[in-house]
Amino acid sequence: MAKGLTIVQQAIFTSAKTDRSAGYQILAASPGIAECDRRELVVWGPSHDSLLDSGREAVSVNFFPLPSGSYCVSRTTAAGWEYSGRGGHRIYTHCLIASSEVLRQFANHPLLLLGAALAGGSLEPLDALPARLETLELRQTMTAGDGGLLAQLAAVVPPASLAMLVEAALTNVCLGVRGPVPTVRLIGGLLDCLPVDCRTAISFSSGLKFSMRRPFDIFALPDEPAQQRWLAHRPGLTALDLGSDPASANLLGNDWARLIHRLLSTGNFAYLSEELAKPRADLSLADLPVLGLQLLDEFETGTMPQPRGAKTRQSHAAHRKFQKSFAAASNSEASVVCAPSEFLVADSPEVVARLEALDDAVFDAIQGKAAALADLHQLWPALKIELGQVLLAESREQYIRYALSIWQEPANIEGNHDPARAVNALEVLCVLFDEVR
Repeated sequence: MAKGLTIVQQAIFTSAKTDRSAGYQILAASPGIAECDRRELVVWGPSHDSLLDSGREAVSVNFFPLPSGSYCVSRTTAAGWEYSGRGGHRIYTHCLIASSEVLRQFANHPLLLLGAALAGGSLEPLDALPARLETLELRQTMTAGDGGLLAQLAAVVPPASLAMLVEAALTNVCLGVRGPVPTVRLIGGLLDCLPVDCRTAISFSSGLKFSMRRPFDIFALPDEPAQQRWLAHRPGLTALDLGSDPASANLLGNDWARLIHRLLSTGNFAYLSEELAKPRADLSLADLPVLGLQLLDEFETGTMPQPRGAKTRQSHAAHRKFQKSFAAASNSEASVVCAPSEFLVADSPEVVARLEALDDAVFDAIQGKAAALADLHQLWPALKIELGQVLLAESREQYIRYALSIWQEPANIEGNHDPARAVNALEVLCVLFDEVR
């Protein structure tokens, strides 16, 4: 194998009459495909009338995991007519089976791997299929995502709409999508908005009809109103039409989606690609809201590179102890907040030091330390004068969010909620809001 090339297995799933059987089946495959994966390819394989578009140029790009731990990236097209004479185009699917290591060489981006195969002319439908296919050599690429393509997409689809797509993909099990551009472009943009380590967690199809037999996480919504109404009644399915009313960023409730909207709106495409490529061990889709909140805070406080001419804010170093306690306080992603000593922008080093001392007092008081509550009574009256109205309101807001995370935290190992921390948090809030108890 030449340097810079990598190996994938391949299989053809289409309709034919052979000595073994008739109908849709795997007609040809390379020898390295596990038997459990072959069976899965048959289950997911699209058959007669499976494409949304009935024309000769219809195409769908598909991606899903396989039992062995490998992944299938496939391309489904219309190729001639059904041999049976029942009418309609023959559906032809060329499957590429890549191990997790191979897919990683393409930045876990199925469309990059597929693009390498298309560039080599390897996916053209074959009229005469051999019983056995050879493995396919593809040229490797480590590109995490093309910021230029994402910028082009953001010029057509508003950043708020793309952020809404990201949020919908992260919060729904089965999502139907349509928009002002082909679905495959929307899916590509979605992948370009996810860290490399998370991209394989979302299966998709860009042009196949919805089927319970093929439970893609994301699929293309049909154009026909009748089909849309039918899908609207399917339980567990969410429809997102990005071509209708413009999305509002104010509706975003997921912090990763909010980060994406902020970066796309300010033109930080190159930085986004760089950040997404960073290896983060064991990162999952469920972790993205927390990571999004952290990166959004860096952006807002000026520690993240911004476009030339953009205004930045200067912030002091984060108070890590309090931030970590916030993250551990609740399993609810929305409850993870930053300590005011990290979140607020204070020009005076003395004020910064006092904010951090306040964080310590609040943290220890909620843990039940009486001396810390006494310190809080001493620190707060003077500090709230130095902060001014804006920083005072923001500081109180952060502590309220922390208190909410305490009240919403899960039960302890015995299955009971420990009320002590919740009561202590209420006591702290009474001090911070000048309530006498």
